[in-house]
Amino acid sequence: MKKLGVREGKIKKEKERQIFHFLVGIATILLLIYYGRGITIAGVFFTIIIGTLLINARFLGKRIGFVKWFEERFEREDALLPGWGSACYATGVLIPLTFIADTNGIAAAIFILALGDGVSTIVGRKGRIKIPYNKQKTVEGSVAFFLSSLIAYLFIGPAIIPLAALAAAVESIDFKIDDNLTIPIACTAFLMVVL
Repeated sequence: MKKLGVREGKIKKEKERQIFHFLVGIATILLLIYYGRGITIAGVFFTIIIGTLLINARFLGKRIGFVKWFEERFEREDALLPGWGSACYATGVLIPLTFIADTNGIAAAIFILALGDGVSTIVGRKGRIKIPYNKQKTVEGSVAFFLSSLIAYLFIGPAIIPLAALAAAVESIDFKIDDNLTIPIACTAFLMVVL
């Protein structure tokens, strides 16, 4: 079996991370649909608490096998803290759950975060046309974000077009804040006005 080079290993890890990102989002949407908003909020909230306790244990020097495996497999090397990306993602999912009453609106916001953001990362890394105001992002990634987000039409109908455009625009801007937070904030603000 051929061993991957450093670059190929990073690309593979990022793809796996984005697939996991998507699967967690879909699982959250299914939880929302089958058990309702209250149970889903509780589930995400307790996930954040458990994650915080596990990160704290790691800082205290405790070795927990699956935490180490998870971190090696899915955490970005440039993460602010261990578990930072996961914490931002869970918090980002909690934002629409907390502020939007409509189940379909919540599902659309989570779907955009889960699929749009993941697809934009995978496609954007291969893109060639840099966005003028953010050289870290590509036009191809933003277009992929927008197009993949349109699938959330199933949840909110035609309102998905301006929402997907807004979310893609927010994702393309470097706010110096994790986009797992900025995307759901923008989606939630939009949906609170529209729904």
